Amino acid sequence: MRVELDKKALFALASDTRLEILRALEPTRRTVSQLAESVNIDKAAIHRHLKKLEEGGFVKRFEDHGFVYYGLSWKARDILAPNENTKVIIVLSCSWVLILGALAFTVLGFSANTYSRSAEMGQGDATGIYHDLFVADGSLPLWIIPTIILAVAAVVLVIFALRKVRRPKQSLPAPERDLSESS
Repeated sequence: MRVELDKKALFALASDTRLEILRALEPTRRTVSQLAESVNIDKAAIHRHLKKLEEGGFVKRFEDHGFVYYGLSWKARDILAPNENTKVIIVLSCSWVLILGALAFTVLGFSANTYSRSAEMGQGDATGIYHDLFVADGSLPLWIIPTIILAVAAVVLVIFALRKVRRPKQSLPAPERDLSESS
């Protein structure tokens, strides 16, 4: 995925303070007060910088339970960590391949069962490797096992990809301890 930067985006990235704000927003969404505390700048200046970052398309505003949080947009995430989206795309592609494999085993299994039934009725010969691979002598056809394995693997990969794509929830920063109080 390509990130295109226009004039407003380049202007938003032209400040070291704004880059510091983007790095502070990388792990989680934060309020203006939390950003002011972590970057050591007053709230009014943080608010002005956030407006410039929002105009450049790097920051999104979220309202949750009466609080206003700011978080990174996809454009900012691609600039800070460009490989993350690529990993998600690869995982989703692998899950589609697994789903197609499961469907292929299902189709081949049903066609082998149909072929086996027609042979039992005297309409064909049910011998050969095709019959042996997809039709078991017992009650469970052999094609069900790889189909279930491929389907479960696909579901696991989709869940993994969705967890990577999901927006980070607001987490409270760890309380900072004053070392002078403990001594």
